[in-house]
Amino acid sequence: MFYFSVVKKVLIILFICGFYSCSKYQKLLKSDNFDIKYETAVEYYNDSKYTRALNLFEDILSEFKGSSKSEDIYYYYTYSLYHLGDYTNAAFHFRNFSNTFFSSNKAEEMAFMSAKCYYLDASPAYYDQSNTFSAITQLELFISNYPNSPNVLEAQDLINKLNLILEEKAFNIAESYYKTGKYTAAIYAFNYFIENYPNSNFLEDVFYYQTKSYFELAKNSVEEKKDLRTKEFIFAYQDFSLTYPNSKYLGELKILRDEL
Repeated sequence: MFYFSVVKKVLIILFICGFYSCSKYQKLLKSDNFDIKYETAVEYYNDSKYTRALNLFEDILSEFKGSSKSEDIYYYYTYSLYHLGDYTNAAFHFRNFSNTFFSSNKAEEMAFMSAKCYYLDASPAYYDQSNTFSAITQLELFISNYPNSPNVLEAQDLINKLNLILEEKAFNIAESYYKTGKYTAAIYAFNYFIENYPNSNFLEDVFYYQTKSYFELAKNSVEEKKDLRTKEFIFAYQDFSLTYPNSKYLGELKILRDEL
């Protein structure tokens, strides 16, 4: 009973403190004391209370425009968006900060963060990749504008990760052609993949599906095309067996070879 009594008292105290804190915050939002709003917003930001900080910074942005605090307020405001995961708006404001305060010692940092937000907003491989292409463009632009920046290595690393997403997307498209019975399209798509990603970890799977595509075309071919398509499959099979002599797919491909 004593334990539950103590817990109850603690919960009551926490509720009262939380209520008082919310009440104080709501009063501050309605206040015209913009200096206090700024100081409190910074405190909220430093305590990782980004939603409250964002609301206060947003409220005072226009009030301090042109003042010595304008840059810092916009800096905190933009990073609050970033920490809340609103990468689309954060990217815009990071870039706008860099353009507006171009002589600031934070301009380079903000330009990089804008490009990084594009990276964070990129879609997984199974979605449309418009955002991924935009992210690569923004990161390359940052590297071009700030070639000596300490953030260049991270920017290059992010570009490499984005290219891996595009690589996976290209593989998924080619594989989908195979799985839906569009074997000619699959062969062309796999050739495109090989040309563009010659060092990919997907290559063994690419050559496997491409070889099977040749098999399906040969197997289902009209008589006048059967010899040519059989030869194309045999060539693909031989190329695969030489390149991947220990492949887990080799046994299956040997069975397909013997069927023709």
